[in-house]
Amino acid sequence: MTTTLPSLLISIPDGVLDLGWGHPSAHLHPTEALQIASERVLSQQSAVPLQYGAVQGFGPLLEGLADFLSSQDAYGNQPVDPTSLFLTAGASQGIDLATTVFAQSGDTVFVEEPTYYLIGRIFVDHGLKVVGIPTDSDGLDINALELMLLDGHRPRLLYVIPAYQNPTGATLSPERRHRLIRLAQRYGFTILADEVYQLLHYGPPPPPPLVTMDDTDDGCVVSLGSFSKILAPGLRLGWAHASPGIIQRFVDSGVAASGGGLSHFAAAMAQATLDLGLLQENLANLRRIYAMRRDAVARILSTDLAGLVNFDQPEGGYFFWLNLADGVDAHELLPDAQKAGVSYRPGTAFSSVGGLRDSLRISFSLYDVGDLAEALTRLGQAIRSA
Repeated sequence: MTTTLPSLLISIPDGVLDLGWGHPSAHLHPTEALQIASERVLSQQSAVPLQYGAVQGFGPLLEGLADFLSSQDAYGNQPVDPTSLFLTAGASQGIDLATTVFAQSGDTVFVEEPTYYLIGRIFVDHGLKVVGIPTDSDGLDINALELMLLDGHRPRLLYVIPAYQNPTGATLSPERRHRLIRLAQRYGFTILADEVYQLLHYGPPPPPPLVTMDDTDDGCVVSLGSFSKILAPGLRLGWAHASPGIIQRFVDSGVAASGGGLSHFAAAMAQATLDLGLLQENLANLRRIYAMRRDAVARILSTDLAGLVNFDQPEGGYFFWLNLADGVDAHELLPDAQKAGVSYRPGTAFSSVGGLRDSLRISFSLYDVGDLAEALTRLGQAIRSA
C-alpha cells in the first residue's frame, strides 16, 4: 500500500535552503550509537523496557541522568538529586503537563517578546491568555515584568528560555535570574524554564539552570531539558527538574498515573547510551560541529551581509536573530527570499502581537557550512533586491 501521508515533521521544497527549521541535520543523528544501545537493551532479554514504566520515570535513567547533569559545567557542577527529576515525552509535553497541573482556563501566562513561535499554541489549547514581556540582549526585561506586576497583572505561569533563547540567542543574566525568582515568590506564579539548549554551549557555559537558584519551600521553578537536542528528537524524551513538591504533582497527574512512565523504552535506550559513554561522545561532537557552523554564519553575516543586518553572536543553541536595516519588512521579504532559494522564520512568528516585522530568525543546525554559505548568499541577494 502506498501513502501520501508524511513521515517527518520537517518539509522543505526542492531547491530551497530553509534556515527556518531548528532541527538537527540527519547527518548528525547518532544512528550507530543508538543501534549499539538498542542491542544492549534488547540483548539482556529483560521485559522491563517493554512494560509500563514507573510513574516518575525509568529509575536507572533518573539516577544516570542525575549523575550526568551533576558533571556538566552548564549545571555549575552542582549535585542533582535523582528524586528532583521527572521524565517527560520531550520538553513540549513537559510544558503541556505543567500547564495542566498549574493553570486553568482563563488564567494568564507571561511569555518573552519574542518567544518560541509554537509555544503559544500549547497555552491557547489550555484556554490561557498569552501576554508578552519585552526582552533585550540580556534576556527577559525584569524591570518591564515588575511594572506589569505592580500594575495588577497576575500571571499563573511565566514561560522563559533562559539560555540561548529561541529566537534571539540571548542568555538571561545571573542578576536577572535572581530577581525573576524573587518576583515569582512574591507574586505567586510558577516559572516554566525551557532550558533545552543549556548543554549546547560553544565556549564558557551559561549560568546554571533556574531551578538551582530556587530556594522556596514549595518551589516556583520547573526547569525543562530534552534529549532531542543532545541525542535524537525521535526518542521523544526529556526531563523536568524541580522541587520535590512539584515533582510529586507531576507524579500524581492523571496522565502519569494512567499510563505510567512516559517514553519508557526510549528512557532505557537513553540510559544505555549513558552507561556506554555514547551520549557524552555525541554531545561533544555536536558542540564541535555546531560551533564551526555558528562561527561560519557569524563571519559571513559580518562580511557579505554587512550593512544589511545587525545581530548579536549567540554563545550556544541553534539560532541567529537578525534585525534588517533600512526598514526592510522580513514578513514581506519572505516570498522573494523563497523565490531566491532560501527561507527563514519572520519575526512576526515570534511575537504575541504580530510585531517584530523588521526581524527574522535563522538556524545553523540543519545544514553544513557549505550550504549555510550558499543560503546566506541567497538571503543577501533577496535583501538587496528589497
